[in-house]
Amino acid sequence: MARSAFTSSWRLPLRLSGAIALLALAAAGPDPARTPHDGSLDLVVANHSRQAITQLYVSPSASDEWGDDRVAEAGLPAGKSIRVHLPRPPGCRIDVQVVYDDASSEERDGFDACVSRQISFAGTNAAPPTTLFSRTHEVTLANGSSRPIQQVYVSASEADQWGDDRLGESSLSVGDSRTIGYRGPCTADLRVVFDNGAAEERRALDLCAMPALIIEPGWTTSDRPRVPVNAQAPADGGAAAAVIKPSGRGT
Repeated sequence: MARSAFTSSWRLPLRLSGAIALLALAAAGPDPARTPHDGSLDLVVANHSRQAITQLYVSPSASDEWGDDRVAEAGLPAGKSIRVHLPRPPGCRIDVQVVYDDASSEERDGFDACVSRQISFAGTNAAPPTTLFSRTHEVTLANGSSRPIQQVYVSASEADQWGDDRLGESSLSVGDSRTIGYRGPCTADLRVVFDNGAAEERRALDLCAMPALIIEPGWTTSDRPRVPVNAQAPADGGAAAAVIKPSGRGT
């Protein structure tokens, strides 16, 4: 009898512990990292950026097409996440692209959706819209300085090189104005080189808001500066800007 009592008291805690473990698993719910029986998987996309995601694309890395937008008109606000149900991709590798409210985009390629079921985007690697770099802008420059301008360079602020001289073989005489074109985003850097070799630069100019620039002494931008001859004022009422002061410094 003593043996039987000992055996009963030894088995009871094991049964209780097993029951407790089953209850804990039931309370925790299904494992989000477990692949569903139908061979599909769920991916959580988190928006850790400061702006809304307006488009979301998820595609197998082996595919050449992005497929449908996963958020459509609902979007994904900053700080929120969304669960996307996907067919299990070959090799578990997927590419994910998000488009933000300012039309910039961010992409992750070759993400292993079997190792991790959550991917986040913070906007730190967002690329400007490709359409901005293919858009042609026109800027009218008026030489209000005391020296002829021999060279003009306009380059996207993100670029590492100035590119080609926009005046080519010609120059911009004192008192003259000229409209030049360049292909790139609205925010650009401007560099002018005078006949004595001195050069001046201005950075991060919004040339869509200021399509007419007066290069004159003073290096000031007044509230209502003079508009170059034959220059059209911006449609939104923006003004031209006096931006360059010939200082005589060498390049």
